[in-house]
Amino acid sequence: MAAGIFNRGNRTNVRPIDLGRHLVREIDDKRSVDSKSRRVAPNDFVFRLHPRDLDQLEEFQAALEIELNEAAKEYARAEGYHLKGPITVSLVADDKVKSGRVEIDSKVRRAESPITASALVVSGGQSYPLGESSVVIGRSPDCTIVLDDANVSRRHAEVNVVNGVYAISDLGSTNGTKVNGVTISAERGLRDGDIINLGSHSIRFEAAAR
Repeated sequence: MAAGIFNRGNRTNVRPIDLGRHLVREIDDKRSVDSKSRRVAPNDFVFRLHPRDLDQLEEFQAALEIELNEAAKEYARAEGYHLKGPITVSLVADDKVKSGRVEIDSKVRRAESPITASALVVSGGQSYPLGESSVVIGRSPDCTIVLDDANVSRRHAEVNVVNGVYAISDLGSTNGTKVNGVTISAERGLRDGDIINLGSHSIRFEAAAR
């Protein structure tokens, strides 16, 4: 199991190390065998926490999601599990979960074909189709998506195809990039309906119907 934030001391009801243990247990419990006799592990994980518990983790939520992602990769590799697509991990609030408890929803999520037409819809309704080429978002006129906003950097963020799925990364912007209200500090895979925030603009990722 990865070190780092898992070993960080805190006064929260849910400790990062507990999330790591839940993750490993979920991978083992939900593993399956495919038609090629490979042991397949789930690769899409959603941790559901009581809103108060998630608030206590907010300061390092982005870093925690990254470390959980890496921990899942390491564990799958060590156990010889096959993954059908890239690993995605997210922490969400759910007031139906008791404080101090952790619920996990996991599934096998196949890598989507980047050829399938998805789009970025900017606040105001303008839609930009996505293909295999990278899409740079920023204030500079040479960006793919130009946002006229002083709080947006000239080259603010970029959307690329990574392992068959669309992912966004911040390009060292001044004010940062958020996905669903959480500041990203590394490349982050996109799911249908994700909201990207840059400056005062909101951009919705729409995955193509499959």
